[in-house]
Amino acid sequence: MTEPVVLDHDSACLRGNPLGDPHRRPVEVHLPPGYDGTRRHPVVYWLPGFGAHPSLGNRALTFGTSVAARLHRAMTDGRIPPALLVVPDCTTAYGGSQYLDSAASGRYAGHLAEVVTEVDRHFATVPGPGGRAVAGKSSGGYGALVAGMTTTLFGSVLAFAPDAGFEHCYLPLLPGALDTVRAAGGVEALLARRDTGPHDVPFMVAMSLIAMGMCYADTPTTPRDALPCDPDTGAFRDQVWQRWLRHDPVRMLPAHAGRLAALRLLHLGVGERDDYGMHWGVRALHTALDTHHVPHTYREYEGGHHGIEHVFTEALAQLWRVWGETESGACAA
Repeated sequence: MTEPVVLDHDSACLRGNPLGDPHRRPVEVHLPPGYDGTRRHPVVYWLPGFGAHPSLGNRALTFGTSVAARLHRAMTDGRIPPALLVVPDCTTAYGGSQYLDSAASGRYAGHLAEVVTEVDRHFATVPGPGGRAVAGKSSGGYGALVAGMTTTLFGSVLAFAPDAGFEHCYLPLLPGALDTVRAAGGVEALLARRDTGPHDVPFMVAMSLIAMGMCYADTPTTPRDALPCDPDTGAFRDQVWQRWLRHDPVRMLPAHAGRLAALRLLHLGVGERDDYGMHWGVRALHTALDTHHVPHTYREYEGGHHGIEHVFTEALAQLWRVWGETESGACAA
């Protein structure tokens, strides 16, 4: 397996973003086996989860290999179609963007669209949505779902443990997050720990809720005001929470079912005992997709939210029936 190609992308969408985050972003591109720059290959856009580095090249644990190495080996063995693997950088000062255009965080849906254009310009890709899949886990799975709902960039969507059913995946985390904020000395004091640590699980959970509030904001706001309850008193802000719910894939589905139904592949996967309650939200989404007659594949696997890299290969193998194979060995959309 060769080292990835890294593009240096100057994003027009991220210039002057509200958080002052960099507008120059790396785009990590892993080339498939046999790529020669002449034969066209399809592309899998991989969206990392909240707080994750925008890379598939690092191992999550001492055990096993990186996701990129695992998928490259599966391409070599013929278990999944040969395709470029592209990882955009959509991180923010608060850890993640949910791959949305937000008045408080920046235009990250627009940035993702720019990355697609850049990849098509620099590499021999199968042009058009038929040759593109978008996939990811957790917040990345959420981003993949929303991209499938709201754009025509991608013909296939694979979402693993995506944020969905916000009552299940966010509300149960609020009391513990408020305790963490209070113990830190307030929201600003917690934010100061981004540089100093410790970056333990309570910190990451509290940061994720702050980030979600910024991502789901429809007007400029502060981290403190973006939370669905007052961090000092716990008083619930129903207006803010309703704004969050407008971004819940379960609630978005009725307005976007037609676009999802037009996909060539829609796959949902989640652990049976997800650490953050994602399994109940994804079950609700699965039911809603059935109700609206949206074709999709659905799988629950043993385990929780972490250490699920082994399921990616099986899911991506479904792209064989989407892309097929040409006589030259490259995939055809």
